[in-house]
Amino acid sequence: MLKVERVKTHLLDCRLPTAFESASMRFDRRMHLLIEIICNDGTTGWGECLGPALPNAAIVKAYTPWLLGQNPLETERIWATLYNALRDQGQRGLTATALSGIDVALWDIKGKVLRQPISILLGGRFREEVRTYATGSFKRNGVDRVEDNCMEVENYLREGFHATKSRCFDLQEDLRVIEAVRKTAGDKMRLMVDANHGYDCVDAVAFGQRAQAFEIDWFEEPVPPEQLSAYRAVRAGRPIPVAAGET
Repeated sequence: MLKVERVKTHLLDCRLPTAFESASMRFDRRMHLLIEIICNDGTTGWGECLGPALPNAAIVKAYTPWLLGQNPLETERIWATLYNALRDQGQRGLTATALSGIDVALWDIKGKVLRQPISILLGGRFREEVRTYATGSFKRNGVDRVEDNCMEVENYLREGFHATKSRCFDLQEDLRVIEAVRKTAGDKMRLMVDANHGYDCVDAVAFGQRAQAFEIDWFEEPVPPEQLSAYRAVRAGRPIPVAAGET
């Protein structure tokens, strides 16, 4: 019987020539975690984990005893086993991102063993192509943000992307960036923005109202996810008081 024999993690780590920032983090290097699951017949599956690579690797290591010796084709049973094993430590966050990478690797094995694309195993695909957008427009250290974002969008246009997503950091500067990016893109690209939950309620509403002039498709993560009253305010287009106990 086919069994999981080994689970290996591969850390990809690259120092950046120019550090960059999101609304809540600074990055001077990029790190990513790949998972390799090896079966007793030599079949291998690869997966990847979203989020911080080193903590993900630790969670994968914790999950490994429950994986070894299992039939990798039993993806649903394995997923439930691993999820339940650490459910008391959280149903979201690292336990989920590590489990996701393992799950991807198991489906990779299943596709290879059954000689079928994963899309067929999941029920079939409805299209042969998927339109993608380019996401970026972070704040690079020591670089003029407006000019840098416009150059980035010009590159996306040349590469054929139909849409792009910019980041938010400071209300007034963000509006200047969005205005300049819209002028650069013209009517050739759709634009979205992502605050990475860096705004407070007042600035998020103000940005949303003033950014309407630049034809923004969506405004992602305007405020921290725990601040539920702020999300209601953003949706309503007006600030409301933050409830006691919310951050």
